[in-house]
Amino acid sequence: MTLKARLQQKEILVAPGVYDGLTASLAEHAGFEALYLSGAAVAYTRLGRPDIGLSTASEMADTMTLIADRTALPVIIDADTGFGNALNAQR
Repeated sequence: MTLKARLQQKEILVAPGVYDGLTASLAEHAGFEALYLSGAAVAYTRLGRPDIGLSTASEMADTMTLIADRTALPVIIDADTGFGNALNAQR
């Protein structure tokens, strides 16, 4: 079933937050149907920084690649600020 089809069902879809291949594998093994990757998770785990818009689209894509290599579950991704604010230019 596609993520779109699953979201259209009446039952609530719980998508736990993951931040790497291991957490994605654990969530899949626990029986979840979908996963969630947030900008905050990428900022905390890859940069060791708070979620203040410093993560880049490349860092998000790299993290998603690691997750996709470990699970076939669909992932809902928070695109955060769109990756084009002044803080990214400064970084």
